[in-house]
Amino acid sequence: MIAISFPTLLRKSLPLVYALALLLTLLIVFIGFSTSKKIHRVVTQQFNTQQLILARKISDQIQNQIAYLQTSLLGLRQVWELEGGKEIHHPEKIFLPFQKLTTGDLLAILAQDHEGRIITQVRDPRWNPTEIPLPKPKSLDRYQESDILGNRVWVGKTFALEGKWILPLAVPFKNKTGPKAEIAGALVFIVDAIQVASEADRGVISGSSGYPWIINSEGIFLDHFDPNFIGKNIFVVRGLKNPNISYQKIDDLTREELLKKKEGTSTYVTGWHRQSIAVTNKLVAYTPIPFYETPDRNRRSKPMMASEFWSVAVVAPLEEVSGLVRNLNYYQAVLIGIFQLIIIGSTGLFVFISNRWSRYLKIEINKKTEELKKSQEKLIQSERLAAVGSMASHVSHEIKNPLIAIGGLAQQLKRAPVLGEKEKGKLDLITSEISRLEKILVEVRDFTRPTTPYKIKTRLDPIILDLIQLFSPLLAEQQIKINTRLAPNLPEFPFDPEQIKQVLLNLTKNAVEAMPEGGTLTLLTERDGGSVLIRVSDTGKGIDPKIKESLFRPFITTKKKGTGLGLAVSYKIIQDHNGDIQVTSSEQGTTMTVILPVEEG
Repeated sequence: MIAISFPTLLRKSLPLVYALALLLTLLIVFIGFSTSKKIHRVVTQQFNTQQLILARKISDQIQNQIAYLQTSLLGLRQVWELEGGKEIHHPEKIFLPFQKLTTGDLLAILAQDHEGRIITQVRDPRWNPTEIPLPKPKSLDRYQESDILGNRVWVGKTFALEGKWILPLAVPFKNKTGPKAEIAGALVFIVDAIQVASEADRGVISGSSGYPWIINSEGIFLDHFDPNFIGKNIFVVRGLKNPNISYQKIDDLTREELLKKKEGTSTYVTGWHRQSIAVTNKLVAYTPIPFYETPDRNRRSKPMMASEFWSVAVVAPLEEVSGLVRNLNYYQAVLIGIFQLIIIGSTGLFVFISNRWSRYLKIEINKKTEELKKSQEKLIQSERLAAVGSMASHVSHEIKNPLIAIGGLAQQLKRAPVLGEKEKGKLDLITSEISRLEKILVEVRDFTRPTTPYKIKTRLDPIILDLIQLFSPLLAEQQIKINTRLAPNLPEFPFDPEQIKQVLLNLTKNAVEAMPEGGTLTLLTERDGGSVLIRVSDTGKGIDPKIKESLFRPFITTKKKGTGLGLAVSYKIIQDHNGDIQVTSSEQGTTMTVILPVEEG
């Protein structure tokens, strides 16, 4: 059987690859265009949902503004009744704090007596009707202040008067000197309905060209993009602008939804959009603007609704969504073309790089093999260390008791009166060496004994300052200068203070021993991301490169009387803290960097 290389096989398969690419492209085209209608429907629904959110915000703003005016009216009543009701000698002065409202949403503030005659008033000077049709104050009996029902405000119907569309608000007031329940008159706010509506939807745009409009409960436009629509009947004015099409759907929608205080989304056909006179499909979202007799409606479980309401609709051309989907289809076609080119070009390119890829795989395999080899060596070394630790633990246990016995006997012999100075000197040497051996046994025990750090959340600086104080006499004796740079505001973090102190003690002791003729010892701390770094530097001769790689292995030392366990124990402690010790060394000195994580994990 003849073996065919992968690149050769790929070149022979190119026609099949191109055929599959063409079929895949056709499948993508079919799926893309078959889902375009679904995308159009989803995008339309989402667009209308956003329009509905805009409509709700306009509704909330108008409700809040009317509630504010109702609250102001109730405040006026409280002041009026405190001043004496209809017996006030200068009633116009009570209106002064409220007069500024007539420069905004109010056309007039009125005070009536019990027969409905005007006691005093403040009006917009540009609006001066001869008479305002209002209910008699006596008919407002149920709008008196009540401990059960609270404060209520009468809300009238929106109607036209002297070129304005007004919404009257009224509350009765009692005579301070008369019977308690007697209605002495009424206070009235005449609200400029068109002003309130236009302020609520000012600057609102849906999409790029959509806009809101507002109607009252009788279908009269209170606000519209076209100012000629304002104050006109919704069922009449549309046909006047473009009588060439039927408005049946939007008329039915208005009657069955908007004028029945319903909320929803839909589409309809109209004869224009903004300045363009043409048949236009539009998206519409609508919601009611209910009015309440209780301005504190948000604090009531069942607020009392007034009979009057408005409705707001936000509309935009369907073309804004359709155009978006068309652009999406266009981009999709471009992407399909790019995809086809990529398939054709990449196939040829893949043939070209296949040989390089094979060579790269070979290099990576060799690299991974080398890494596995090193990992295996590391594992073997770990097993050796474990065996050495176990053996060292056993040996130290076996020789500890004999050493103690020998040391004790030597001490007893030293106290014998018959010994000469030469024999006592030999016994001193024995006890000294036994002490050194016991110290070695302690270090071996510490290395082999499994220890778990007892971590507490504390600061590092006190440990380093204690260390400096401990070594100060020795540093002065060996003429070693100390350079300390502790980072300010290091955070408290969890570590075992005793173990970390032991590590820093070992590293500092090694640094001092590396400078027998004096030098500079540097202790530095700093924050590095999620870690704290502790650097211990000396200006000694540096570490022999031959032993640098095995520096943290047990029993590796360059000292005449060292055990080779100090750095091994220190490294093990830092590993138990999920940290690391890094070594940099040159002829100018050595730096040991301890890395401790700030957070556990």
